[in-house]
Amino acid sequence: MFQQIFMFRRPVLLSAALALLLATCVAAGAWISRDARASEASQREYLAARARWDTRPFRDYRLVVQDGSCTYDVLVRNGQINSGYRDSCNLRARTVESLFAIAGGSGVPATHCSVYGCLCETVTRVVAEYDTTLGYPRKLIMESTLRPNWRYLDFWRRFFADRNTAQCDGVNRWTINVLYVGAAGVP
Repeated sequence: MFQQIFMFRRPVLLSAALALLLATCVAAGAWISRDARASEASQREYLAARARWDTRPFRDYRLVVQDGSCTYDVLVRNGQINSGYRDSCNLRARTVESLFAIAGGSGVPATHCSVYGCLCETVTRVVAEYDTTLGYPRKLIMESTLRPNWRYLDFWRRFFADRNTAQCDGVNRWTINVLYVGAAGVP
């Protein structure tokens, strides 16, 4: 009797399992596709902003930036910081070109290793807002998330040895606001 009931339910269970697997694959595909479209749109916006910056009517410029809790005001000549009017960031001042480098580095995992191995990785996501006229990054919001590094063998060794994962959690958020960009006068 039990065998007859099992034989009757077997196709139903198999169909349900296949439907669940199919639904999971469709959901994962939609999620990946959404992220890919967002990444492509971000890349197009980045390239358009970079093209506007590269065709600006001046080469040398003055740059005032609020970087987290500090501010710097520098003169940039030939792509290099030439002098500073003010720098409360302890020599952490950047050029517009280096701000573009930050804007272009979103989503790349960086593995952090310690004496316990490479249990964690940091994934940094950058959201950029660009100036509509000159194209420079007006605002950069960097969000670094620490998460378990399941692609690395040390993670799995610890997981199977201790039956728990590494304490790899936390988010660090940083904002850079460009307050002013303008043509630098000729010395």
